[in-house]
Amino acid sequence: MAKTTATVSTRTISLRLLRKDRTVADAVRDSRGLTEHPTRTGRLFYEQSNDMPPPWLELVNQFSADGSLQLRNKSCAAVLFLDVVSVAGARTFALAFGGGHLALHADAFERNFGLKVALNSIARADLKNLDVATLEATSFQKRVQASRKSDLGDFGIDTEHDLLRLAGGVPTDTNFASSLSGKDALMLTAKMSADEISTKCAAALTLFEATDYKKDYSFIDQIAPVREADLIDALDALVFAEIQHLLVGKPSDLHLTIPEIIDPEATHEIGYFGPGFRPGAKTGYGELTIEDYVAELSAGKPNELKSMADIKPSQEIRVVIDGQGSKQRRERLYDCFVFEAVHLGRTYVLFAGDWYCIEDKFFASVEADFQKLLAPVALVASTAALNEQELIAELDKDPDLLNLDKVKSSPAGAPGANLEPCDFLSRSKAFIHLKDGHGSAPISHLWNQGVVAAESFVRDETFRKSMRNAAIVRQKAAGKKGFELLLPDGRSKPVAANYKVIYGVMRHRYQRSKKLGLPFFSKVSLRAAAGRIELMGFPVEVHLIEKV
Repeated sequence: MAKTTATVSTRTISLRLLRKDRTVADAVRDSRGLTEHPTRTGRLFYEQSNDMPPPWLELVNQFSADGSLQLRNKSCAAVLFLDVVSVAGARTFALAFGGGHLALHADAFERNFGLKVALNSIARADLKNLDVATLEATSFQKRVQASRKSDLGDFGIDTEHDLLRLAGGVPTDTNFASSLSGKDALMLTAKMSADEISTKCAAALTLFEATDYKKDYSFIDQIAPVREADLIDALDALVFAEIQHLLVGKPSDLHLTIPEIIDPEATHEIGYFGPGFRPGAKTGYGELTIEDYVAELSAGKPNELKSMADIKPSQEIRVVIDGQGSKQRRERLYDCFVFEAVHLGRTYVLFAGDWYCIEDKFFASVEADFQKLLAPVALVASTAALNEQELIAELDKDPDLLNLDKVKSSPAGAPGANLEPCDFLSRSKAFIHLKDGHGSAPISHLWNQGVVAAESFVRDETFRKSMRNAAIVRQKAAGKKGFELLLPDGRSKPVAANYKVIYGVMRHRYQRSKKLGLPFFSKVSLRAAAGRIELMGFPVEVHLIEKV
């Protein structure tokens, strides 16, 4: 066998670290057409796909003169497994080339390997890009990129609320790499030969085991990944129980979100595949929702599912084209579950296929701040209203409340902003914002609404005039009087301490604890919003309204 010359050039390689309890056979998807090729070291697999027309060719040919365009796509991929020994021990790495990562089982590899290496390598002032996610009823994901090296504080992330998913930048040791970015995989750019790749892997392994990140990025330990198999099994059983509750129409806080940032220019519909779902042509959905998932299961054979072990390895979402799912564009459904659970006195969150434990001190701090905001007596102790609009209709009968729902007031210089000042103004000068805490919109929308309305009320004369005029119109229509006297005439600047911001949230009691409460990450985002409002001088209260 001829030996190739080890040339030195600048390369970007993608590294994944195989878990200690997994083998190469565990890591490679059986459904992929991979072929093993002889190597000097390690194990090498490759795939050469047959050429095929692109999916859009049929449409394009309808516009061509004779429909004869013959365009073909062809792709190839490779995965190289290397055994590496370092001071941290002996481990196996996988290098993916082209679409090779699609041939790998994500759960066979160390989660957050690339992120940990990146944070142990990159000083906080040398970051260039971050991916973060907020874990709420609707999970928001964002990517922030800097045009040059920047400090962590410049990226505008909330270190208490945002889950750091990926970090990239320039490492302190530029001999190791000229640039790095990492999540589960580590993308490493450096000048190297093929023979030096094992050395890079060994260095990455040492960095993975290091704790240098605690100096600048200790906040990531507030939300720590769970690795114990027996604990994960117990937590997964709680999720499976939630699915059973949903199948019989009971409320649940379980929801779904695609754990990756999606290309906004890519249009697609998503379908559900695997055990429990009905066979045949699949319905395509424009977004991923727990309601559609449960509907698809209900229409299939949900009784086939005996535990999370039937869901975790086999259920998938795929991009659907003409009723058929693309095996190239798919995601394990388990990786899309988002759930918060309390188990043996500790709080856990499932996100992107991993369970995270909330640090006790962080949890206690957030809970203490929430209790300070929680009103001892709610506006309404309980309600039979099915949604926010029905609750508003119910409260509208109170002579001491003026309905300002759907009033649109715009600050100066923003005529189309159409901000809603509040849902109700009370005679005790409270701005009341309401939300169905089990609705489709995240509770954080409510917190943000209160912040924006409070800022506009304090700072903007035009907004205050618009709000006062709307109050005059609304009270006349409702047969109520005197509410306009509670508001400044526009020219007078209000004293924030004379008013109060009240958040009213409709919630079902939790199934297990039977307590009325909010999801943990909603409390985290509330703390940030309430802090901003209190800095303006407004007192803030949270009123939990039980849905019965």
